Amino acid sequence: MAPYDDAVWLEGLRMLADPKLRRTMATTSSIWMPLLLKGIDTTRTPEVILAGLRLLAEVSGIVDPMKSCFVKPLKALMVLDGVGETDELRKADGNLGLELIPSIPSTDLSASSGSLKAPPVATAAGPTLHPVLNEILEGNLPPHTRDVRYAWTHSLFAPNTEQHEIWLANLYRATVEASAVPEMVITWKLDTQIHEDLFPTAFLLCYNQIEADVAFKAKVDKTLIRLLADPMTSKAIVEVILELLIFLQKEKKEMPMEVLKAATACAMSDLGDLHGILPAASLWFIEAEAERSMTAERIGDLVEANIRIGISGHDSAWSSLMWLQDDYDTQPDPMWITQLGHWTQALDAQEGMDKGVVDTFGSFNTRMLCYHALGQFEKGYELAQAMYEGLTDHERRKTAHWATAAAWHMGDYEAMADYLAFHPKGTSKSLYKAIIDVNAAEYRSAVQRISKAQTLAYDEIQSCLSISPSEAGKTLAKTEYLVELSEVMAYKMQPERRQSILAGWRGRFKQSHPDSNSWLRRLQIWSLACEPRVWELQVCYLDCAKLCESQGKHESAQKIIDLVTPDVTPPGCKVEYTKLRFLWKDACARQDSAAMRHLLDTLRTHASGFIKHHRIKEDDFMNEGLGMRPLTSTEHVDQGYRRTLGRRMYRLGQWSEVIQGPEWISDPASEVYKYYSLAAKLDDTWFTGSYALSTAAMAIFEAKNHDSRDPIAINNYVVPAIRGLFQAIRAEESPEKMIKALLRLVTVWFRYGESESVLIEAEQQLASTPVTVWLTAVPQLIARLGTQHRDLQGLLIGLLKDIASAYPHAIIWPLMTASQSKAEHQDAARVIMSHIATMKDGGTLVKQAETVGRELIRVSTSWRGLIDKCLPRVELMEIAWHEVPELWKEDYEALGRPETPDEDAFVQRFGRHIDSVYAVLQRYRSTRSVGYVNTAYTELYKLFGNIDAAISQQYKVSNPKLFMRDTAPRLLAMRDCILTVPGQYDPQVKLDDQAFIDSFPATVDILNTKMLPRKLSIRSWRSQRDEFTNFTFLLKGNEDLRGDERIMQLFTLINTLLNHNSESFGRNLHLLPYEVIPLSPSAGLLSWVPNTQQLQGMIQANREKNKNNKLSDRELASMLGYDPETFDSLHDKPRSDLTSEMDRYDKLPTEEKVKRLQAAWSHSKQGELKDVLWQRSPSSEIWIRRRTNFARTLGVGSFVGHIIGLGDRHGSNILVDQLTWGALHIDFGDLFCVSQDRSYLPEKVPFRLTRMMTNAFELASHKGHAVPGTRGSYKKASVYTMEVLRENRGTLLAMLEAFLYDPLLHWTANSTSSTVNKQEQSKDKPAQKGHGRQEQSVRLNPPPTTRNHTQSVAPAFTPKEGDSDAYHRIDNSLVDADYTDDSWIAKVAGGSMTNARALQVLATIERKLAGYEKGSEQPLEVKRQVQLLIAEATDPANLAQGYVLGWIPQW
Repeated sequence: MAPYDDAVWLEGLRMLADPKLRRTMATTSSIWMPLLLKGIDTTRTPEVILAGLRLLAEVSGIVDPMKSCFVKPLKALMVLDGVGETDELRKADGNLGLELIPSIPSTDLSASSGSLKAPPVATAAGPTLHPVLNEILEGNLPPHTRDVRYAWTHSLFAPNTEQHEIWLANLYRATVEASAVPEMVITWKLDTQIHEDLFPTAFLLCYNQIEADVAFKAKVDKTLIRLLADPMTSKAIVEVILELLIFLQKEKKEMPMEVLKAATACAMSDLGDLHGILPAASLWFIEAEAERSMTAERIGDLVEANIRIGISGHDSAWSSLMWLQDDYDTQPDPMWITQLGHWTQALDAQEGMDKGVVDTFGSFNTRMLCYHALGQFEKGYELAQAMYEGLTDHERRKTAHWATAAAWHMGDYEAMADYLAFHPKGTSKSLYKAIIDVNAAEYRSAVQRISKAQTLAYDEIQSCLSISPSEAGKTLAKTEYLVELSEVMAYKMQPERRQSILAGWRGRFKQSHPDSNSWLRRLQIWSLACEPRVWELQVCYLDCAKLCESQGKHESAQKIIDLVTPDVTPPGCKVEYTKLRFLWKDACARQDSAAMRHLLDTLRTHASGFIKHHRIKEDDFMNEGLGMRPLTSTEHVDQGYRRTLGRRMYRLGQWSEVIQGPEWISDPASEVYKYYSLAAKLDDTWFTGSYALSTAAMAIFEAKNHDSRDPIAINNYVVPAIRGLFQAIRAEESPEKMIKALLRLVTVWFRYGESESVLIEAEQQLASTPVTVWLTAVPQLIARLGTQHRDLQGLLIGLLKDIASAYPHAIIWPLMTASQSKAEHQDAARVIMSHIATMKDGGTLVKQAETVGRELIRVSTSWRGLIDKCLPRVELMEIAWHEVPELWKEDYEALGRPETPDEDAFVQRFGRHIDSVYAVLQRYRSTRSVGYVNTAYTELYKLFGNIDAAISQQYKVSNPKLFMRDTAPRLLAMRDCILTVPGQYDPQVKLDDQAFIDSFPATVDILNTKMLPRKLSIRSWRSQRDEFTNFTFLLKGNEDLRGDERIMQLFTLINTLLNHNSESFGRNLHLLPYEVIPLSPSAGLLSWVPNTQQLQGMIQANREKNKNNKLSDRELASMLGYDPETFDSLHDKPRSDLTSEMDRYDKLPTEEKVKRLQAAWSHSKQGELKDVLWQRSPSSEIWIRRRTNFARTLGVGSFVGHIIGLGDRHGSNILVDQLTWGALHIDFGDLFCVSQDRSYLPEKVPFRLTRMMTNAFELASHKGHAVPGTRGSYKKASVYTMEVLRENRGTLLAMLEAFLYDPLLHWTANSTSSTVNKQEQSKDKPAQKGHGRQEQSVRLNPPPTTRNHTQSVAPAFTPKEGDSDAYHRIDNSLVDADYTDDSWIAKVAGGSMTNARALQVLATIERKLAGYEKGSEQPLEVKRQVQLLIAEATDPANLAQGYVLGWIPQW
């Protein structure tokens, strides 16, 4: 969060208060609780504090174990004006049970007038002004201004021996007063924070005032140099001066070289202490120095600087470290590696340097750190025992913590006490002392130390917050240890509480964030109370062992297993089972097939012993595995033991599948399938077993090529798969697993749903499945409404009715879209809407939805849309001309009944012309004379031209608008609806708190782009906030947004997957989805993404700002092969057209294209994006954060786009959030490698990664010998994203399979506008025969950037006398032809996805997710795959291909 941005803080606290997050907050307290503590700090504004207190009151139950952390901040708030007497503070205090605030007796209202006083109403005067500012303005009393010389003589030149806060405050105030800008001067009595914000601008104004006074200016410069060079100068003052100098450089104010050198020296003088925080401004100077002098020493400085700015710089530090190692053959300091969390590499590096002898403190320190982090406490203990006595006192203090922890884990409390003597004071020391006291049964002393530690914890959290939330999270964990340490004493002294304490530990453990070091310490505390073999805690110990094993801490995992191993192993022992799993993992890593077979046999014996122990007849049990028969042999067994046995059966199936390889499918005994079936039957609430059953069943069915009408095969495989999937979606699992099973179920169900046995099974399962689970798949369910099988459709309609009964608002908008789709979908959708109408208020809801949907569609279409609906030019190639009158009859007659003033004006202006065209078509229908076709065609083109001209004239004005009274008066009349705002319904929020439509605006903005989308705001009343909220949308007509809706579904799923991976979550890796709400097959809403700008627009605006547009001319000339010095596209010299230019370019050899691209690169350093990022960042800290976020979000978007084959990534299709610099992708027309597979101007890059983009990343990412982008934040984000995608291959394929087979989605060229046409913005000229490409004059600048992508309508050509094949020419002239024979539409049958093409697309995606790329015969490791793709994306030979005039590879 921005440290001083109240809006960001309020939005962040609002998001944390979202009820949807409540379930996950218990396991993520280490992440959000430090932010909450910072939010209620007294330095925040009252509005932010009150929002934080409201959140604290709501989550009081979650933070109860750590509530001692809130004592001190709440006490501070009690005396804070505007907060101390508020209900929010009282409620937070009461819910936490702290009782810091005395209760107030309730007020007797009987003596009052009998009614509550209404809240004050805001007046027209606007918000209340600051009292001092109000006095200045009302009294017209300008404050006395000071001369710059006087101001700085008494502030800047004054000694800084006093407190730096006072010195800086005086400097800020004096500089602002001396700026001579009235709007700034009047702030002289306002808050210091305002002065700090205005200081850089005020300093620049003052500095300019003394420009002529050379002597005084030199004195100012010398003072700055002195402050920077003086080691006694406060770090706060130094940071302010460094930020000031950076600001002056942004404003292109040249400072003396001596001042800049002093700043650089000052920044670098702070290096050498890895544990100190480095100001972000210092990094800017250090990086600039490294760029000037790229020596090993400077790169080393860069490593340290990035480490010390905090966690946001760690990826940059690692890339710099790799740069140093690879390009300079310099071994990095192992301590650097430890600071970056690469413990194994650090230990290896240190051991390589030591060569077997540990004789330095540096080696000892590094090893102790690594041993602690890797859980190798025994090694740390032995090393400390050998070397600690020989260290100096200073060295002992630095390593006392690691030595103490090692001794504690080894149970040596005497050594622990010895090490603690040198431990720095703080929470940890008090905690360790309390542990020693509890172990010695010194409970009175332990209570005192625990109390002291709790007091120290709050201050420690506050100091850690300045470093990072993760550091604060470590202290938060200590507060939980303190609570459990108190419970250890209660466990020992109060036997009657033992069961409740154990249950509390177990529950708290399950809710905690899975961190191995934290869990190990927790288990060590529990061992003070009871033996690790206590049955109630066994699962906690085993879970910790599994986590340690997964993280490579094998020694810790083995130690835990040894601790919990019973003396006598009972049948089905969980400890023995866990041991077998560890051994299996090791055997698989070694690819030891003999060991794997032995372990499988051992597991069979283990499971058999468990079966016999519970008196289950093993033969009967195994025979009941296959088929749909219920398990009768285990009816007498407790459900808990059935679950345990189910886990063993699943593992037997999994291991058998690995050993048998692909042959498991053809196994006559169906051993694998049997084991999975048993696992699903034993525990029908377990997701993993049920989903494994369905996967195995469908794999066998498809591999054996069974006919879908074979009843035996259907009953043996498909029906069990359906049952397994239904069981999986009923299991309480993570969202990504649920959506995987849900979409797979939809696909299998409707593929084989015509089978009677499948229908019967589905009907039975639906009866026991809650409708809530279906909400995420509503679009896919509604897409299947058109099925021709009556019983299957009836079952689906019944399901959708059940969903509608429980959640009508969740289904109303998808139903509205379906009701305007194909006829078969319309009828089914209307049946469900009729059902909704029978519910309470349902009739009103349906009526309002129909009105809003119909009227919004009306608003979305211009006059061109009206004629396209009546006489759609895109359909003319698909139907015979004699059928046109009948097909258009209904829409044509509708034009005769205009419903709005706007439609009436259209009919008045163009009605006669439309009538004449329609009459000619009717004559053709009766005579079949080609002459009538030619006449109709000529008149149509003239009509289209007149309408386009009228539209151009109508919207030629700046900021064109639509008036609702003319376009959609029914919308304007709607008030206080019971219909929710599109896309805003949340089923997890109470209905009364939903965002309902209150009203629509009187005017709608029209964006002046080719398709003329509308910017629409819908007003809503939010009862939660007690205020009106405006929801802004982009309303698009003549475009099917259902495909975009599915892609946003995919993006949301991928974000969930990324959030569940610790590495990607820690880096906040995410896509930026937005709401897409289709209203019909030809119109829809997209949620407006504020504060965004196109990548291409940012570059172009920067060049215009710097008056450097000629640079674009020279680049374009080089790409087209013209002389850069004489090329002038502004005056169209030389005159040409884009089509012929691109035809010529396409025929060039690759070598020539590369030469042209390199020539275009030679005109600049491709640094515009880097400059824009730097100039628009208000501080160095924000600059670093934005740069990192830009690289990371680009990395995520690039590799997700590569997986789904997303093309057409020109600069207008990537937006950048101007606040966070997150990269947002729009326009998902070119999917599944369409743009790469076409024959004309194909794209060769897997994603967009140009030099302009990589140059905006950190220095190590684009310097050195490595391929740009293959190091740094972008590379790290790409690797972790690809790891997550590959690990969740099945989930992604399930969703993509549902997309591809969705009967309502047409992945065709009609919805995938071509790159060529989308970039053409000039006036249309006649098209060439057989192509839809337009001829245009060459432009000086790249095409104008717009917020939204556009679709072009190809112009017609006039038929000539004597031409033959008139039908062919007419068809080709009117259709929006994007590609020809190799188009996506040519690869589908009948306008829908064919099975062959869908399988081909899925196979390609699956190969990518398995690690295969073009030319690779073996699967690549993730890092190698990422490296290869980045190299392809940045290869000039690939960048130089495609439609370079629109894609602009030089940018």
